[in-house]
Amino acid sequence: MAISFTKSMLNRLTQEITEMEAGMTELQKKTRKTKLKINQLEKDCKLSSSPSSLSSKMSRITKLQAELKKISQQQLELSKEINKRKTLRAQLPSTE
Repeated sequence: MAISFTKSMLNRLTQEITEMEAGMTELQKKTRKTKLKINQLEKDCKLSSSPSSLSSKMSRITKLQAELKKISQQQLELSKEINKRKTLRAQLPSTE
């Protein structure tokens, strides 16, 4: 492979990895925020006196838990892609 081709490929992989890691950070922030919302709703459920209010909060918790599962799956997929890119980058010959 030509050095210029290898160098551009390394640069592209590095950029993709950086973008994916930033995405992973955003997903981690979403996870924390969602867990905080769930915790708050659980506390509110204990204080809730009306059945309709309790039902509403419980359905919101269920939706947030589903969102957590979705975020977790996205993190897993993104992590796999990052590892693929890092492995590919490590296999390329050094351009220095």
